[in-house]
Amino acid sequence: MKQAMASGIHLIACTMSMDIMGITKEELIDGVELGGVATYLGEAEESNVNLFI
Repeated sequence: MKQAMASGIHLIACTMSMDIMGITKEELIDGVELGGVATYLGEAEESNVNLFI
């Protein structure tokens, strides 16, 4: 993950999913960006690869 982030990968956590699962920003690894569904979809459209978990 650190190597991917160092090479320019953006990790975006969906705030809606986080709310449903009860996950807080403090529980995420450093460097993960927060965004809503529109942010995720916008970034995914511009990237060559995306992974939704």
